[in-house]
Amino acid sequence: MERFVDLHVHTTASDGTDTPSRVVALAKKLGLGAIAITDHDSIAGVEEAVQAGKDLGVEVIPGIEISADYLGNKAHIVGLFVDHTREDLRPALDWSVYERAMRNEKIVGAMAADGFDISLETLNRLYPDSILGRPHMAEYLMKKGYVSSVKEAFDRYLGEGCPYYRNKERLSMEMAVNAIRHSGGIAVIAHPLQYGYSEMELCCFLQTGKDLGCAALEAYYSEHGPEEQAMLLSMAPQLGLEVSGGSDYHGSRKPHIFLGSGIENGLRIPYSVLESLKSLREN
Repeated sequence: MERFVDLHVHTTASDGTDTPSRVVALAKKLGLGAIAITDHDSIAGVEEAVQAGKDLGVEVIPGIEISADYLGNKAHIVGLFVDHTREDLRPALDWSVYERAMRNEKIVGAMAADGFDISLETLNRLYPDSILGRPHMAEYLMKKGYVSSVKEAFDRYLGEGCPYYRNKERLSMEMAVNAIRHSGGIAVIAHPLQYGYSEMELCCFLQTGKDLGCAALEAYYSEHGPEEQAMLLSMAPQLGLEVSGGSDYHGSRKPHIFLGSGIENGLRIPYSVLESLKSLREN
């Protein structure tokens, strides 16, 4: 019986709604061969997930997703097999924590000044174990009745071009990739079709990632259609990259995305993908 994996999963350690233990339990229930915990700019959920994996007999890959900069645009780099007990990721994590805190303060301060009943103290109390960000603010606005959904909160207030959006200062791709590699992990270019590049721009982006030390690209992804997936599966060997894949599961915060099976298009990522990545790491 073929086994499947999900190598892009978020928990309450960043902006997911399921605790690390709950995510592992769900993976067990679904019969997944392995999952990777890849919270945004955080490894806070890895230890709990790894322990839950040992208790439940689920293979858990320690990981992270770092928000980086590529020519002024965002570039998400997933790190797999990182050693979360080492200090090599610390400079990248410290920068992300500081930058995110400054951005949160600007956003919440502006909203409060305009009459919204919101404060960082309240948000931190409601989400004590999370890396606070715009998804939490959006959920809070929904709970307070300012909007009817998280999507509306982003569309009206928090999304790019909206009144309370604030630019994010990100690490360079080089720094993000180096942090992952120095921690013993392999760097993966996450959801490469989500950045809006033309075909030529996409090739340049992927080649830059390769040149900086990325080992794989995320060809299997919840919001890639069959043709997009086939294109990336074809591009990867041409660039000398392995392939990875994951749902980008966030729990109820993204209810259209399901652990292990992506969106409703029936995404399935064979265990052989993980085996190839393991071999790459060993070599």
